[in-house]
Amino acid sequence: MSEQKTLQLNIARVDGSLFTGAVVSVTVPGSEGEMTLLPDHTSLVSALRTGTITLRKADGVVEEFPVVAGTLEVSKNTVTILL
Repeated sequence: MSEQKTLQLNIARVDGSLFTGAVVSVTVPGSEGEMTLLPDHTSLVSALRTGTITLRKADGVVEEFPVVAGTLEVSKNTVTILL
C-alpha cells in the first residue's frame, strides 16, 4: 500500500501556534465559500470568513478550529493560516 500524500499545515495567531503538522486535507471557510485543500493544490491566497477550519490527519483523526477572520496561503504543499 502506498503512503498517503500530505500537506504541511501551520495555523497561527498573534499569541502563538495552534497547529503545525502534516494533514491529508484541510477545509476552510474562504471569502467566496468553503474550500477543501488537498496535496498538490495550486498556489493561492484567500481571506477567511467566520466558520470552522477542519483538518484530517493521515491516521484519520479530525480536528476543528473556529475562525472569525484570517488569511490563507497555499504554496508548494504548505498551507499557512493566520488568524
